[in-house]
Amino acid sequence: MSLRRWTRLLGRWALTVLAAVTWFGAVCGLGLIFMTGTGALSDTTPGRMWAVWLLLVAACFLTLLADRTRPGGVLARHAESAGWEQADTDRRKWPWAEPVGGTIRVRQAWSFTAGGFPVTAGEVRWTGRAFGGATDDADGRGVVVVVHLSTPVPSMAYHVPFERIGDSPLLDRVELRKAFLTRRIPPWTIREQCLFTVEPAHEGITPALIGSAVRRARLVASLLDLTTEVRSNGRAGVAA
Repeated sequence: MSLRRWTRLLGRWALTVLAAVTWFGAVCGLGLIFMTGTGALSDTTPGRMWAVWLLLVAACFLTLLADRTRPGGVLARHAESAGWEQADTDRRKWPWAEPVGGTIRVRQAWSFTAGGFPVTAGEVRWTGRAFGGATDDADGRGVVVVVHLSTPVPSMAYHVPFERIGDSPLLDRVELRKAFLTRRIPPWTIREQCLFTVEPAHEGITPALIGSAVRRARLVASLLDLTTEVRSNGRAGVAA
């Protein structure tokens, strides 16, 4: 883990711990005042009353800062400002097959347009190698990206370590194979007129992480030349 990531992680934890300690001190101070009599609440002379009020203000401020640095909070604010539409993860039909011996749960997702493609992206968790060769990790969490294609395409995939699925001549493209072997693109799957990728994430899901995963999924579509129909329709895209 890089020094920058450690700094961000420790910073969030430090704010959370400081907020908890400050709230504890404020509650203890109020408890002490009530124990000495409710009349002490109207007595502004003792410095302890001022100390309690300052602790309460500091606790609220630190709690607000800790929430704003939380990855979930940062992601939610970015989604709102970017105009992303919240996706119903329970009712939406996802393009992967029903997992056998494992679980797949999309915790939160948004729909938007990127590079002319309708895209759905968000946070996913899985267990028991439910995604099979669509990802390296047997269990984990990460970013799922679903690129909705404008025209039907035969089912196909490049899975790890290097498994070609399908008999489409598109799989023979040299640039596509080279990009996969050099990890410029992640493992990908086309199924039910959707191209989807799953990229593991070992930290919080951030807007930058989703943006990177969307760009890599779009690169797969570009290498397969699936952008031709989009360009011919003249659809304008909004980058993630």
